[in-house]
Amino acid sequence: VLAKLGEVSRKLEQLLAGQDVTLADIQLPQERDPGETPLERLRAFKALLQRVLEELRRGEVRTCERCGGAIPDPALDETPWVSACGRC
Repeated sequence: VLAKLGEVSRKLEQLLAGQDVTLADIQLPQERDPGETPLERLRAFKALLQRVLEELRRGEVRTCERCGGAIPDPALDETPWVSACGRC
């Protein structure tokens, strides 16, 4: 999970710095403000990644924002920033 977060964070940093980066393999969160620009969306995603990384460093378990249940490990392995358990 930490490796995946690191990889995605590095790609976002490169993109925000104006470098050409392929994000095709990164699944961005679906929930977003329809009025935000692509750059604002990437900055919000970067902030989300930083928050998730801090939670993991503190040893916090990622839980579903809807039901409060644990998010399954396979989902976290694929997209560590996921906010729903998959059942909701």
